[in-house]
Amino acid sequence: MQEASESFTNGVDWSNSAEPTSHCWLPYSSETSSTSRLCACILCKNRKSTSDFPLIQCATCLLIVHATHLSELEESTTTDHHRIPPCRPSFVDNNIADNVDMHDQHYWSHVSTLSTPCTYCKRKSSDGLVCMWCSRSYHRQCWENIKDNEENSKCDYGKFSNIIVRPQWLRRVDDSPFGFRAQMPAYVEINDTSLTPVIFFINKLSGGQKGQEIYRMLVRILNPRQVFFLENDSTITRALNIYASLTNTHICICGGDGTVGWVLSHLVDTFPALKNPPASILPLGTGNDLSRVLCWGYQYASGQLLKTLSQIPHAHPTILDRWRIHIETLETNSSNDESLNRHRSFFSFIDQPKFIQNADQPMYENHHTPINMFFFNYISFGLDAAVVLDFHARRTRDSSKFTSPLKNKLMFIKESRKYFNEFAFGIAWNLGSYIRLICDDQDMTESIRHCHSLVLLNTRGFGAGTHPWGGTSVNTVPSQTIDHSDDDSSNHDVTQSTINHFEAQNFGDEKVEVLGLNTMQMALIHIGFRGTRIAQCRQVRIELSHPMPAHMDGEAFYLARSTAINITHAGQVMVLRNDNR
Repeated sequence: MQEASESFTNGVDWSNSAEPTSHCWLPYSSETSSTSRLCACILCKNRKSTSDFPLIQCATCLLIVHATHLSELEESTTTDHHRIPPCRPSFVDNNIADNVDMHDQHYWSHVSTLSTPCTYCKRKSSDGLVCMWCSRSYHRQCWENIKDNEENSKCDYGKFSNIIVRPQWLRRVDDSPFGFRAQMPAYVEINDTSLTPVIFFINKLSGGQKGQEIYRMLVRILNPRQVFFLENDSTITRALNIYASLTNTHICICGGDGTVGWVLSHLVDTFPALKNPPASILPLGTGNDLSRVLCWGYQYASGQLLKTLSQIPHAHPTILDRWRIHIETLETNSSNDESLNRHRSFFSFIDQPKFIQNADQPMYENHHTPINMFFFNYISFGLDAAVVLDFHARRTRDSSKFTSPLKNKLMFIKESRKYFNEFAFGIAWNLGSYIRLICDDQDMTESIRHCHSLVLLNTRGFGAGTHPWGGTSVNTVPSQTIDHSDDDSSNHDVTQSTINHFEAQNFGDEKVEVLGLNTMQMALIHIGFRGTRIAQCRQVRIELSHPMPAHMDGEAFYLARSTAINITHAGQVMVLRNDNR
């Protein structure tokens, strides 16, 4: 994160003026810090915070200073920069010789009282030293007694040593467009799989808006230069460019389904086929369907972060398909309308569903284009997408009301009540009146004449943890969930032979599952039942004769005119499945 301010760089400084011991400055918050609210600048005359002189804090070493002191240092003509103590090093300059002995040293922070027992004498009392990498603590005198021992002087980086990007692995270079490049030094075995440095991407707005809290925790225990706030595409491009040459790198995406898809698409487009750093997930969204499928959890909980950090190096790499949507304007004529209208039920003259009637709603104006043109998990059309779109539009207008997963789910239920008539009188309408479905060049429109939502699945997860396709998946770790895969809750007959000709779901087989849901099935899938299976295919064409809401990997949008959507396979990406959860 790098956000220019008048007096300081907010977050990690990636500019040409950055120093190896530069701080990671963030606004001071008493809620996120247990340290004293006193400025640490040596020359400060008023060390407390005031409205005119607010405090800022380094998220890495927890040092607190007034923001004005940083601008004073920049304007100073002297070379005295010791008014503010340096932070622990996060990289090395390219003009420094690669001296093995100078690396992996403890970096001490002086504390008034040890919070954990001294590593040497096992007592906690009195002041001492704490290493800002490995977190080991010593009394001053205890450290003096053992510091000359070479084994003690070397830092092993503590509990998360295998995922930390060590400072000597990251250098400032002249031949990189971003000024930095990460690479294992020559003395590290290239096949050493015990080292799995992890690069983190965090969406601070996902789900319960826990991103800020997680960012502060990660830059405290890891190298702050391996943690990135997702601001735009260039943030991802810069991070992948810097770390592309670092051996055995892994990725961790902290966000919801939309955030995960955003980063995964960059991995597909940046690296050769299936050569990308495999990606894990820390679920911060509301549904978190892909996180559930890959066994990283259904939502973020306090204490989960440290557990996830320890699980990433042991997760199992697996292949995940990506699918592209191509949207084109559809020329309609009266014969097409008649062909579609013949599928309307007897009651369809009563009304059309609200999401088709109210195509000109102002709330839809900013959601006419999908944020992404790819999906990894699912895309759906119809009633379920209408509810998600209304929820998404309201969250965009007033994000302050969406501050936790629980609040988000309550707001989702509130939005769904707007469609009471569509749910209660589902017999009065169906998607066959508005959609033409073509799977692998076969017209399957007749299959959706009793359906109110059309769903295309790449993985088995949909709608915050449901499995509407049913059955087993070759990618699934055995779970404790109930699966009524042999039950058919549809309101028309499906023969057993039709059910059995489908293959087990596999999100790496370059096939997408197509299914329909009626209003009853939309409820029953939450207790283990499945929808109406239609096809497993390699390409799909969906022709919309009327405006239609769509929901794709956590992001909703509204197709306001007659449109054709062509869905085709668009590459694969390596992801991490957490078999040990």
